[in-house]
Amino acid sequence: PQRATLTHGSHEHSSESLRPNTKFYNSDTDDDSSSDSVPSDTDSDPQPPAVESNDDISSQLKSKLYQLAASYDRGFAATPKARTEANKIIEQLAAVNPTENAARGIDGNDFSDDVPLKAIWRMVWTSAFDVVSLGASPIAAPSAIYQVITDPPIATNIIDFIPRAQSFFPSSSVPSSLLRAEVTTRASSRRGAADRVGLAFEGVKLQPIELLGQKVDNLPPLSVDLTWQQGLIDQVASFVPGLENLSS
Repeated sequence: PQRATLTHGSHEHSSESLRPNTKFYNSDTDDDSSSDSVPSDTDSDPQPPAVESNDDISSQLKSKLYQLAASYDRGFAATPKARTEANKIIEQLAAVNPTENAARGIDGNDFSDDVPLKAIWRMVWTSAFDVVSLGASPIAAPSAIYQVITDPPIATNIIDFIPRAQSFFPSSSVPSSLLRAEVTTRASSRRGAADRVGLAFEGVKLQPIELLGQKVDNLPPLSVDLTWQQGLIDQVASFVPGLENLSS
């Protein structure tokens, strides 16, 4: 991805115009004093070009990314050229990001409210294979995708699926069906990367929400615990020398 040349922080810029400051006057005037009106480079000071703030640059870049997301279904239908362009925009956005050490507090060890990632996030664009591959199913299509980080270090990925055929029609013309997947992960900060986090999968829950326009969220969900391997290691760690090193 292309690296942006923008610099984080506030900087003052000044420049002088190299073009001569030319002033025109009417040579047909009858005023005898017109000879005194000699064009001068000192009549007005050249104005330095306006310097865009990081907020302005960020807004422009976000608009471009939103346009790409709308054109290529958030990356699910992206061409290689579109992915390259999106990566460039994301790198440029990172360069003007005003939040330093964005991953602070994500481990859950900090009891303060200074956790920049503590929020509910909506996915706008993705190039991750494990997410993009969700759009390859001929039966179900991914709808809204969110990441809920309200109780760090737990981060829950919420993915709504609708029938593929339903996505071809206006929402008012067919009864809606929706299946919600909740993927529970544990977030952790990365050493040497203050703005990135790692995610360890802990469980998956599939919950029916709607079926042909009828609410069915009272049905029991299908849950899969992905932490049983670690629990098994914890149980036998005291009996197998060296296995305790895998226990956390």
